[in-house]
Amino acid sequence: MLRVSTCVGMEAAFPIGTLPVCSLAAPAVSAPASRQSVSHLLVRHALAAVAAELAGECDSGTVDSYSPLVIVGPTGSGKSRLVTEWFMQQAGAVEGVRRGMREVLWDGRSLARELTAALSQNTIDRLHERFVSSRLIIVDAVEQITAWDAQRALAHLFDAATDARTVFVATLRIHPIACTSLEPSLASRLAGGLVVSMPPPGTTRYDLEGRAEGAGRGPSLRRVIGATARCHGLTAADLIGPARCRQVSLARGMAMYLARRLTPESLQAIGAAFGGRDHTTVLHGIRVTERRRSRDPGIAGEIDQLIHSLMRPL
Repeated sequence: MLRVSTCVGMEAAFPIGTLPVCSLAAPAVSAPASRQSVSHLLVRHALAAVAAELAGECDSGTVDSYSPLVIVGPTGSGKSRLVTEWFMQQAGAVEGVRRGMREVLWDGRSLARELTAALSQNTIDRLHERFVSSRLIIVDAVEQITAWDAQRALAHLFDAATDARTVFVATLRIHPIACTSLEPSLASRLAGGLVVSMPPPGTTRYDLEGRAEGAGRGPSLRRVIGATARCHGLTAADLIGPARCRQVSLARGMAMYLARRLTPESLQAIGAAFGGRDHTTVLHGIRVTERRRSRDPGIAGEIDQLIHSLMRPL
């Protein structure tokens, strides 16, 4: 099993003894490397290790050292973008391989609503089934679950899902132990896995395909929507409106994909720009577009042309 060989970049973020970094290989880093770059490499290495476990490339039982994987970093550090795009990679990588097993991504507010509803309506067993039947669960911004009864329920669901070999990935602004808004039972479970930190905002920017850093904020959501609509012979109002015909739906999904890739906006902000749609609708549109792009060279070329056009200065 691989072991951590360095904790450079972590000691400044967390007190010694609160960071359970175990069973993770830190890549060799030259002396001039910055603390931020080491932190980012640790995050990406941790995700790679989880992906290998999900793909069945590791010995059974290895996942215990990586679940939960908790990625911490301040607002704007890119952790939400990273886990969303990594989630799409994992969902696409196992298509048709493990049928009946699901991957689920929640943001904290959405999961809080589901937990609250399940507790008030006495339907927690349904949520329990979703947890134990999933192979991968990602909860982005756990601190957005503010009610302690919901947090306690999540801790119990976490235990059940862990027994069922579900892998958890979560994001937080700060280390679980230092997050005073977390109920102790939930904080202890999150801290009991592997906690890695993202570099501060401005030091790096995660991109699924390695786009150069320092490219600025990119195009506005309005510009992305307008350019994609014109490319498909539609109007921006078509993509924002309620139409569900195939042409509009596919164009809307492509615009969502481009918005997520080229702008710093969250899934919630993108959904709001598309007529107040839910973040799960945005995620679905992104995943459909990613599949189309991987299978159809024509679609891939169309997306590349749009990216080239949108990234040109006005």
